[in-house]
Amino acid sequence: MQIEVPPAARGGLAGLPDGPREYHGFYRTPRLRWWHPVAALLLFLVCWGLAVLGATVVAVLYEVLAGGAELDDLAQGLETPALFLANNIGIALAVPAALLAHALVFGQRPGWLFSIHGRFRWALLGRVLLLAALVHAVALAAWLLVNGTPEGMRVRPDTWFLLAAVLLTTPLQAAGEEVAFRGLGTRIVGAWFTSTAVGLVAATATTTLAFVLLHGAQDLWLNVFYTCLALAASVLTWRTGGLEAAIALHVVVNLTTMLFLPFLGLAGFSDRGAGTGGAQAAVQVAAVLVTMALVGWQARRSGLPVRSGPLPLPAPAARS
Repeated sequence: MQIEVPPAARGGLAGLPDGPREYHGFYRTPRLRWWHPVAALLLFLVCWGLAVLGATVVAVLYEVLAGGAELDDLAQGLETPALFLANNIGIALAVPAALLAHALVFGQRPGWLFSIHGRFRWALLGRVLLLAALVHAVALAAWLLVNGTPEGMRVRPDTWFLLAAVLLTTPLQAAGEEVAFRGLGTRIVGAWFTSTAVGLVAATATTTLAFVLLHGAQDLWLNVFYTCLALAASVLTWRTGGLEAAIALHVVVNLTTMLFLPFLGLAGFSDRGAGTGGAQAAVQVAAVLVTMALVGWQARRSGLPVRSGPLPLPAPAARS
């Protein structure tokens, strides 16, 4: 069966699969070599690490020179608006780092990292954003009805800065995590396996474990939440053939989590110790799983393909 190549993706097919693939198998191409996944991972980690370091250094210099903060206090984990912004920007810079590794090592255009159709599907992103927002709004309303609003909410000196930082950079931060883990990471692992099913399981398990460990939580419910979010994002990436649904879910989850942050302040915001999750994390788990189920149902109902890709390269003409 032939599959139509999107106009923007025609040409330059040498780095692409020679037939339809599921999302996680898109690096299994005729030009794949055993060292490509290793090179891509190292290139990504170096570039992303330098980007995060650069953003952090700028924030620290600002706090010391303009904010009067002490380096010792910052080293001890003092949380400031500038460091919050730097953290979001640093994670968001995973997107260009992943795209660089994607293009240089695997020779694919940027659009092919976002979906099996060679482009970013904005309409799908919008639909999942709306659906996820509705589910999480219901969950949040139920939580507030039972527990009331958090104590200590008020307008603070850094409220408006934090509100702007949350609204403008948190979606980019969520996209950065999805491109890194469910995008490049999933495909790097998937490239090692000839079996589609084994590759999917291995990629999902590996990226989920890395995602949970990177968050460094010591609370059981928080780890359950991070695990469910990673698994849901992996399932949606596979089922929709791209990162748009996973990005939308992650954006809504993070914005919901940070909804009251500008009015509560940053004190204890990054605390993931035992006892910091509890019932609130359980509610978030339920909202994530309900969203995953609804998006998966819609994807099946609309006939969204799991496998797609470029047309096979034409065979050279025979000489007479």
